[in-house]
Amino acid sequence: MYVMTQNAYIWYNGEFHRADSMVLAVSNRSFRYGDGLFETIHCYGTEPYHLELHYERLTKGLQILEIEKPSSISKVKLGEVITKLLNKNRHFGSTRVRVTVFRNGEGLYTPESSDASIIVESQPLDFKFYAYNQQGLIVDVYPDIKKSVNILSTVKSCNALLYVKAGLYRKRNLLDECIILNEFGRVAETISSNVFVVKRGEIFTPGLTEGCIPGIMRRVVINLARSLGYKVFDDVALNTKVFSTCDEFFITNAISGIRWVLGLGSNRYFNTVSRHLSIELNKATFKDLV
Repeated sequence: MYVMTQNAYIWYNGEFHRADSMVLAVSNRSFRYGDGLFETIHCYGTEPYHLELHYERLTKGLQILEIEKPSSISKVKLGEVITKLLNKNRHFGSTRVRVTVFRNGEGLYTPESSDASIIVESQPLDFKFYAYNQQGLIVDVYPDIKKSVNILSTVKSCNALLYVKAGLYRKRNLLDECIILNEFGRVAETISSNVFVVKRGEIFTPGLTEGCIPGIMRRVVINLARSLGYKVFDDVALNTKVFSTCDEFFITNAISGIRWVLGLGSNRYFNTVSRHLSIELNKATFKDLV
């Protein structure tokens, strides 16, 4: 999915550094405790898409973690930094930009301060715009660990061990993705995406109270689908039985857009609605570029 480039740069606390520079100390709290959060943003040319939504979620996450927002983080300033980095790295096609904010200072579990640092990095993608997958995904339920439902479940935290464990399960079982269940055994999300199912032309996705990350693309697709006349239920609790009765199953994230699922166990799915939404999503997002 990502293209490795040599001589790339990162932006760290107001300055450019070579991407292979050693800018972080071993005492870094994000390294030691996962004490930080991040956003991943799809960019094309030098424009970060849905920046306002990413900025809103980043700011809310900092408030939840009680981390002070760096002075370099405003929507306008963040956009300027991303544009400068893309120009510096000459990443002008579809690019994944990651913005990581972490708490500074020493201390063990109890921080000594709550001021923060910020790193912005970019990686070219091997596809253009939101690339709808021609071959449907094969997925299954990750059975080993359930996701707790609390205020932290909505934060894109640097502590990602649940997703790492699910990723190992995915790799061992030769899957494309894994469904993560919440503590009540209901559908929360996948490793990197939000979940949508379609039944008789109506679209359903787990509510934010089910423990899923409040995905940027989730929000965009809900609004897009409603504007196209689809009935969308975005505050529902889904148990795994839904995968035996739904007509379609697709997942969304800010980098890939919409990806359709072909199969889960013996269940097989269509992709009529998800394909339509993906076409309209590219038109709405990239406009004259598509």
